[in-house]
Amino acid sequence: MFDDRTYNNILDEMLDEFGQDVDTGEASLAFNACDKIAEKLEETYGDMDAINRNMSPDTMDLDHLIQYGELQRGVSYNYATAPVVKGEFQQEIEIGQQFICNDFTYTVSELIDGFAYKLTCDTEGVEANTNTGELVPADYVDDYKGGKITEILRSGMNDEDEEVYREKVIETFYSKAFGGNIADYREKVDELDGVGGCKPKRRDRTSSWIYITIIGSDFGVPSQEIVKRVQDAVDPEQSHGEGDGIANICHNVLIQAVEAVPVSVSVKVVWDSGYSTDTSKSKIEAAIQEYLSTIRKSWESSKMNNQYIRISQVEARILSVEGVIDVIETKLNDKEENVTLAYTQIPTFGGVAIV
Repeated sequence: MFDDRTYNNILDEMLDEFGQDVDTGEASLAFNACDKIAEKLEETYGDMDAINRNMSPDTMDLDHLIQYGELQRGVSYNYATAPVVKGEFQQEIEIGQQFICNDFTYTVSELIDGFAYKLTCDTEGVEANTNTGELVPADYVDDYKGGKITEILRSGMNDEDEEVYREKVIETFYSKAFGGNIADYREKVDELDGVGGCKPKRRDRTSSWIYITIIGSDFGVPSQEIVKRVQDAVDPEQSHGEGDGIANICHNVLIQAVEAVPVSVSVKVVWDSGYSTDTSKSKIEAAIQEYLSTIRKSWESSKMNNQYIRISQVEARILSVEGVIDVIETKLNDKEENVTLAYTQIPTFGGVAIV
């Protein structure tokens, strides 16, 4: 809004007001009088521009958007969380004991049963979500007999993507949560731990069930533990329809996880000089995975509509990789056609074959 309110423009306008008969060159009295004022006015216009941007949720910076979304629209922001894993040991372990697995440190947080414990990773985010292996004590443990991570109980999540959160906040202007309607279920289920989004489907005439499909906070398939925890919070299995959870009385709700659909890519690549499959395949894989990630992150906002993995978009990602001149004969899941995903499905990376 104030892009033209720069120091030079402001200073020129001020000096022009003196007229032709006044010396306005550098080091002149007029110049020195206006110089610092122009600097301060540029800062002031910058502050005014920031205020203007932060008055509307579609242009707010993240800090102001979170404050506005949580206080005025009731939309919670999903901050980063740490993975929780199951560790199986050969002996009793003290709560609070720390162990190292590969590059990550874990703290024993809860006894499951026997010598099996929950451990919470000290690193928040998705980086440790696939980390498994032997657990080595961070400090001395008397007569340690060994232990290992056997299961990821709850995936960690990164801070919620700014634009995903912005879309949730803006969506509140177009749908009102009330008494168990779709917006109400979406709002309440999205706030539950481990949930990255949901799609409630109203019951039809042949069924008494309301189905709510959820995606994990890492925008992947949620674990069975998360599905069960959400089920218990919404409509416990032992008392369906009784109103013991979030769901209204007489609402029989079933929580189900999204279905992962692997998407494999086969493509012929024309390489620039000095590039080949050996040098650049990993970059192509990363580019495709990033595209699939954007589809998963937009899963909730697509509502009950199908999503599509498009050959043209895959090719565009591959062409953005340094050293790629052209691509031909691109196939998705062995077919030269787009992949259609139902409203309960998300894409996962199924590998790349460069032929």
